Order: sequence, then C-alpha cells, then structure tokens
Amino acid sequence: MTDFFAATPGGAMLGIAVFLAVVGHAGLSFAERKATPDRIESVGASGALRKESPAVVNLLANDATVTAAGMRATVVDLASRGWLRILPPLTDDETSRVRPASEAYDGDALLPHERLVLQHILARFTTDQAIPARHLAIDIRGSWWRRFRNLVHAEAKRAGLVKRRWTPVLLGGPVLAALFGLFAWNASRDDGTPVAVVDSVERRIVAIAALVALILLVVRLVRHIISNDVTHTEAGVNATGRWLAVRQRLVAAGFAPMAASALEVGDRRLAYASAMSLADGARIELPLAREDHYRAWSAVGGAGRLVRVRYPWRPIYGINPVFALIGGLVAVFVGLRARRFFSDVARGDSWESLYERFEDQDWLISHIGTGLTFVAVIPLLVGAWAAFAGAADMFNTVERTGVVIRARRPAEVTPLPRSWVKRFEGDRYSLYVALDDGSSDTITAWRASERTAMPQGVDAVVRATPILGYVRRASPIGHVLAE
Repeated sequence: MTDFFAATPGGAMLGIAVFLAVVGHAGLSFAERKATPDRIESVGASGALRKESPAVVNLLANDATVTAAGMRATVVDLASRGWLRILPPLTDDETSRVRPASEAYDGDALLPHERLVLQHILARFTTDQAIPARHLAIDIRGSWWRRFRNLVHAEAKRAGLVKRRWTPVLLGGPVLAALFGLFAWNASRDDGTPVAVVDSVERRIVAIAALVALILLVVRLVRHIISNDVTHTEAGVNATGRWLAVRQRLVAAGFAPMAASALEVGDRRLAYASAMSLADGARIELPLAREDHYRAWSAVGGAGRLVRVRYPWRPIYGINPVFALIGGLVAVFVGLRARRFFSDVARGDSWESLYERFEDQDWLISHIGTGLTFVAVIPLLVGAWAAFAGAADMFNTVERTGVVIRARRPAEVTPLPRSWVKRFEGDRYSLYVALDDGSSDTITAWRASERTAMPQGVDAVVRATPILGYVRRASPIGHVLAE
C-alpha cells in the first residue's frame, strides 16, 4: 500500500481523472433528478375505489416509495375485510389493540404482502388477550420491512403500475466516467518527475481527493444498481391521478381524524385514507412504524400535496455564523502555521535539536512531519469554508411562516453510522426542522438547538440563515417567546 502511494502524481492524466470524477458525479446527480417520479395531479372524478391494495396505493401516492403508512393501511384493510379486529384503547394513554378474527369474506384471498402482515400479527398472538399495537412495531430498517416493501413492489409490477427506476441508459454515462476516471488516476500516479513527498503535498492532496471522489461515485452507482427502487409506468401515473382524486373525496368526507377502532367491517375507505397519509387518527392509534423521513403530506396551501425533505450534512451546518466566521479564521491561521512548521520539520529546517538527539530515527521524524503536513490541510480547508459561510450568513436571514412537517434528530437521518453521530453529538441537543410555507415541494431542513427547536405539527414562524441553516429564532404562532 505504501508503494502504491509512493509515486508522485501529476501530469495530464491526473487532470483527466479529476475532470471525469466531476463529470461522473454531475451526471449521476442529473440521472437521480431525471429518475425522480414526476409530480402527479389528481385527474377526473374520484368514482369508486379501484382494485389496488392499500399498500400499492401507498406506493403510488408517495413518489413510488412504500412508507410506514403502507403497513398501517394493510392492518386497517385486514380489519375491514374481517381478518383482524381493532379494539379501542383500554385507557386514555393506550394505543389500540389488535386480535385475529374469523369474519373474513368467503373467497377472500390475501396477497403476499398482506399474508406477511397477518402472519406477523398471528406470531405475536400467544394469549386470549388482544395485542397492544405498540407491540407490533416494526423496525423500518429491518429485514422484515425490506421483505414487505419488495412484496409490494412485486405486486405493483405485476399490475403494470411501476417499473425499475434505474436503467442502463440512466447509469451508463456515470459508469463509464467512473471506470475511465479510475484508469486515468492509476496512470497519473507517476509523471516521471521524482519529487519529495513534502514538496508535492498539493498534488498528492488533489490526487487523493480525486481518488476518494471516484470511489464515492462507484459506491453511489453500486447502491443504485443493486437497489429495488421503482418508478411509475404510464398506467401507474393514470392510476395515481385517480387515487389522488379519491383522496380529495376522503378529505371532504372527514376521514382524517377517524380512529382505526371505529371502522366497520366491509368499509375499506379508512384503509385507503391511511395509505395516502390522510388518517391521522389511525396513525395515532396504530404506531406501527415511523413516518418516512424524506416525504411528508402537507395541507399548506389549501390542498394536500407531497413534499420532499432534505437534511444537509455540510460541514458545520447549524452553527452560528459569528462562531463559524471566527472559528474559521482561527482554523485557517492555525492550519497555515501548522503546515509551514511541519513542512520545515520534514525537510530538517526546524527542530534540528530533535534530529541531533535521535540521529538513527531521522527518517521516522521526517515521515511524521510529512504526515502532519497533510493533516494540517484539513483545518485549513474546513476553516476556509466556515469563514466564507459565516461571512455570507452574518447579515443574511430567511423567514418562513408555515407548519413544521418534520422534526428529526441527526442520528435518525444521517448517512453515516448512527453510533458515530451519537458519539460526535454527545449531550448536545440538535434537531432538524423542516418548515413548509407552501412555496416549494422540496424543503431543506434547518438545524435548531434546544432553544429554537419546534415540535412536529406546530404552526410557527422561523428565521434562519440560508447557507449554514442556523435557526436564529423560532416561535409558535399565537405565542410570544421572551428574548
């Protein structure tokens, strides 16, 4: 491994590798936007309920993605068809109770994903007592959930409503960019000019950054290739439009607050209302799985619409601009001084006494100095970004008035291992807050502290910075918070 990175990188091939890495990531980002399902509007009269199962409707209505409401809707649908009974809570703070029943329609057959949910409930029914719904909670990241999602996908594919999202046409360009970029990077490892490591730090950092970018590009491509993501077919778009018309009819009929324990056998409307994230009463009584972090239905603007939520993970996101500016300038100064000092140590121009004291280990001292020269670049780059972002956000504020549609802890939405984020966060309280004011269907969440955090579902006025996402002030509508 040491020999692999020993050669001095450079030349035209390194420039080609950097160019292909940039082109590959840009092309894949374009492909991701291209593959994202289009917004579908309700079409025609609502009419009667269609033949699709509630879980398939949940898939169609939520950007071709199965959410927690899909499982909840399946449980409600099984109860409406007589396979289960949903009983009201025994106490005010208790969730609904579920138990098997024997009132199913004659000749009613279960689809594979419906059978999976029923078997999950039967496996936990070990006494004559109904099961509290909280005991049926499913880990949305677990293997059970993946199996349920794949079965719903398979059912929708059999009906011709969805198709595989990622095709060779979409991924072909980024794949070629990644392959040729890796070949170009390997060819650039030695440009034929012998240069000491400490004298080629910049070139080596560029080469390492290019390699990391190419590896990340390969990881992104592999994740898409092996994923089971789907998108609507033309028939699926038409079906979704009609189901959204049904959703409007269910809103007018008052299904939003209806409790799951209040449904009547034979009436499947509450199941479809739950599938389209409409039945808040069923969501409260049946907390079977966590809501989707990245998609939410919002009524801001007068009509229900699906909103996508993004949680940025930029460096120092959520930091006060003043602290970012001051800390960034300090980090740049420390990084420059440290880089110059350790570079001199690696060349032997500094700490001569250390070399004289350990003459036999002068090579080790030089290597350590060279390594620390590379490390000193990290605070230099992060500090430069922090200073720029802090200066840009110092007197720049965005104010929104709307509804908090998602409130998530960083460990819940991190792309990194949760254990790393929890250890990094420590005891510091931080919360991503996504506020919908009806101006956009894609919302970037801001990062609030304990002082400015807001609960999900509250109407609020929030003032935040656009780049760092720092919440300066947040107040629920109808309340005045003291300074």
